[in-house]
Amino acid sequence: MDTKELIHKCQVITIREEDKAKITLEVNLDKKKEQMMAGCLVGKVMLAKGVNKEGLKTALQQVWRTFKEVKIESVGNNIFMFKFAEEADKKRVLKGGPWHFNRALIVLAKPRGIGEVAKQSFTHTSFWVQIRNVPLACMDKDFLWDLGGKIGSVEEVQTDDNGDCIGEYARIRVSINITQLLERILFLKQEDETDIPMPVVYERLPDFCYCCGIIGHQYKECGKY
Repeated sequence: MDTKELIHKCQVITIREEDKAKITLEVNLDKKKEQMMAGCLVGKVMLAKGVNKEGLKTALQQVWRTFKEVKIESVGNNIFMFKFAEEADKKRVLKGGPWHFNRALIVLAKPRGIGEVAKQSFTHTSFWVQIRNVPLACMDKDFLWDLGGKIGSVEEVQTDDNGDCIGEYARIRVSINITQLLERILFLKQEDETDIPMPVVYERLPDFCYCCGIIGHQYKECGKY
């Protein structure tokens, strides 16, 4: 076979898409995933402009005050991986939120699946909310759990040592979908009586859009502005 014929045969060779080199994940991936993801959180800073990693690290070290240093790495688009040396630190940070950077919300979550960045969800975060003007007869844990469900997914209803909820307001920890409009007031309907308004106050609420009422951007960045 001469050189010209060899070149011609090589040119007409095609490679089907399914024949291209593929990497097969090992069957034992679940165990490796657990080892790799142990102690990790992923988080997104809800800012339109880029976030400086060192600035974020310095700010979080001051407010988190973990027993051991947290390793922080950027994975792009204001998304960061947080590697905790102590499981107790990770749990305390998750429970202690919401956290902010430059007045913008940091949405923290446990990595999903094998940690593909594109498949991580940053739509929900937990807030302590105060529901004010709740009638005394309604300051019951079960009722307040249902009431908090009108705002989001209830995680905890604060009670005293005796399990009672009586106080100036009801305090409930709720996981909220930050892509939706924030509930600012609830109404308790009464038969043959005027509805009772119950304002909702979000503790440690970051900057949010006053045009559309959604967290994640400021009013100057809103399409409705």
